[in-house]
Amino acid sequence: MRDWLAAGGGDGDADVVVLGAPISKASISPSQAWSTPAAFREALARYPTWDASTGADITGLAARDAGDVEGDRHDPDASAAHRRIEEAVAELAGAAAGGLVVVIGGDNSLTRPAFLGISRRRPQTEWGLLTLDAHHDCRPVTSASANGTPVRELIEGGLPGNRVAQVGIHPLGNAVEHARWALDQGVHVHDLDEVRRYGVEAVVEDALRELRRNGAQALYVDLDIDVVDRAFAPACPASLPGGLFPADLLGAARVLGRQPEVAIADLCEVDAEADVAGITVRLMAATFTALCAGMALREREAPPS
Repeated sequence: MRDWLAAGGGDGDADVVVLGAPISKASISPSQAWSTPAAFREALARYPTWDASTGADITGLAARDAGDVEGDRHDPDASAAHRRIEEAVAELAGAAAGGLVVVIGGDNSLTRPAFLGISRRRPQTEWGLLTLDAHHDCRPVTSASANGTPVRELIEGGLPGNRVAQVGIHPLGNAVEHARWALDQGVHVHDLDEVRRYGVEAVVEDALRELRRNGAQALYVDLDIDVVDRAFAPACPASLPGGLFPADLLGAARVLGRQPEVAIADLCEVDAEADVAGITVRLMAATFTALCAGMALREREAPPS
């Protein structure tokens, strides 16, 4: 996978465009998530471009690595980096027309500017948001954007709450007032118990149907790796015991990559400096690989133009 991504290059249209967002100053928990995009690219070397579970050949996709935006390590806060992420995504969305932009974090605060960037590029589109996350990310904003506020900020900024779906919400991961706020806005919440009962693929399909039914024409997918059990995601500052299994996250990524409405995804909340034996960064790279496998199936199954 690393060689496939590195060989893409160029400025032309691509099926998959990758952008690194090395930010961490908006993280509520101390984090060096700025270190992750580079570690992620190295971890891709662990994976082939063939997904045996689906028969998908990722080499059929045109890839482009757009490098990293300037991060926030040398800034007083994340606000300038957020603006850079928004501008970069708005520009790159044109290079992946009909394809997929993938933003590699960095902390989860990147979701708001990345969402704003692509929706600004396609202002006539009715957007929806689907998150895989242990948390609602509906904390009120006190002074500035944080990794616990992007969903609330987007809804308060005009995204209808009934065009937001959340999968994998942890029963011990959220304050009651944040959970009630999400439900009051009409957010479709699919918790861990539901995933355990019906399987992640079925739950993701239900979430997709809800978003389509409420008018979403294009989707932003936020893949917060802390949705996974802490045993498998030790480098996520807010991961918890009892979360999803890695296979759940990979299965969800395959389903989502396959959807023609999914125009952009992010993978976030990993602090590579805090990892143990590369467990979490490799999971992040595997999730990206599964997302691309789904994208390859999308291309294969698309009707002839």
